[in-house]
Amino acid sequence: MRISGVSWAWELIRTGKTNYLFADAWMRLYKLIQEWIFFLHFRAFGKLSVPVDHVIRLDTKHTVAFESPDHLIPWGTSRDNSTNKKFVTVMRERIDREFPDTTLGALDLGCSGGQLVADFRSLGWVTVGLEGSDFSLKHGRANWPALAGKNLFTCDVTKPFKITVNGEPAKFHLITMWEVLEHIPTQDLPQLFDNIVTHLANDGYFIASTTSAPDIHNGIDLHQTKWTNDQWRRWLSEVHPELKTVDLNLKYYQFVRHNEERSFLTYKKANGPGFLGPQTDKVSLGDSRR
Repeated sequence: MRISGVSWAWELIRTGKTNYLFADAWMRLYKLIQEWIFFLHFRAFGKLSVPVDHVIRLDTKHTVAFESPDHLIPWGTSRDNSTNKKFVTVMRERIDREFPDTTLGALDLGCSGGQLVADFRSLGWVTVGLEGSDFSLKHGRANWPALAGKNLFTCDVTKPFKITVNGEPAKFHLITMWEVLEHIPTQDLPQLFDNIVTHLANDGYFIASTTSAPDIHNGIDLHQTKWTNDQWRRWLSEVHPELKTVDLNLKYYQFVRHNEERSFLTYKKANGPGFLGPQTDKVSLGDSRR
């Protein structure tokens, strides 16, 4: 454990948050166990799909979130490379069952080191990760040397952007944000969620973790919208009623990230008539089938 990790653990003990410390330790152990299970189930028995290099394009006028405190103080993107093989496996089985004979797609916003993107890619999915800071790109950390410009891109997700796959507008079956939403200024949330809904396939899933606690580094609070889970759900029900809550039957340690609040947003985009036109989302990723 790094010195920073020891300091963090001691601070939790000092402030009486030992329950969260034990919960986080269990999650780390659980993830490690799932890494081995994933390896044995997929890699050792040759069940991984060969990643297909689709032509993925990002169209944006804002390649870096220059005004974001997270770009100026890249605390998370310089350290994080989060994934959870249990989450990957569960969502793969669920979405594969709901979208049979379809090339599946996943989009991770605020992807940091890009490990979640790499994991879904190894299953044959069309995967994209967008990161507001260019720290990981410039420093060649984690998955960026191998996937930059192919699956990983820098982008200010609070500004309009469009993703195409093989020349067609991308509609992803899974869009995720892990400990990212609280970093977004409140006034930028409408455009962010317009981007999310535009790129989410009908019946696709939007899943995020959030916190209402501050995160102060160098005297600057990186969290700009500190809403509780109830506040997020109320806002989403008013602004995007086509996003319907769904129970994934997952424990907190089976998500990619969690915090003391264990605040998760789990939604499914309603497959309503007339919404975003004809129901063609099942083949919208270039109509490429497995």
